[in-house]
Amino acid sequence: MSDEHGHGHDHEHDHEGHERDHEGHDHEGHDHDHDHTLIVDRLPAGAWTVDHASSEVLFRAKALWGLLPVTGMFEQFNGEMTVDADGSASGRLTVGTASLKTGIGRRDADLRSASYFDAANHPEMIFGLEQVAPTGEDHLEVTGTLTIRDTEIPVVFPIYAIAHGDHLHIEGQILVDHDAAGLGWAKFGMVGKTARAELALTLNPAG
Repeated sequence: MSDEHGHGHDHEHDHEGHERDHEGHDHEGHDHDHDHTLIVDRLPAGAWTVDHASSEVLFRAKALWGLLPVTGMFEQFNGEMTVDADGSASGRLTVGTASLKTGIGRRDADLRSASYFDAANHPEMIFGLEQVAPTGEDHLEVTGTLTIRDTEIPVVFPIYAIAHGDHLHIEGQILVDHDAAGLGWAKFGMVGKTARAELALTLNPAG
């Protein structure tokens, strides 16, 4: 889940293109009259929960020697985050590994099998949030641990955080290396050696 230093930085983040990708989000119930404010210092204090209907957890990879894109979506996930008054943060995002859908049934079955996620024995992929820090630029830096198949991987990656009315919108990407994650190899042509998890999460105040 990492570059060669073990970090998940992706400096080629196309923020405008990513926004276009998520035009189909269901934001029903949110007040779109509020202005969007990019957060560059600290997240608002409070307890937050992920709004599943307005969020996405995507899976992107390449197959066939990296020539063809593979795109999928995890249909089951939930999460929460707590931010203290001093800006320190903790949280958890849990993703159901068996819920990944890429549009090809045979490939989905292979990704759920013991050769990849092993969903029968490891039904959840978990990201534990440990820190959110300013970078002095237009994004924040997240530190945490991603657990896949009982393998814990420390990750650091940038996020864009936007305040919109009473809720937050967070976007980020994590590069997943199969060897570091203990995933091994999927069947030939199914998926390449690395994958990317893309997060587009809307968080509402808890309670």
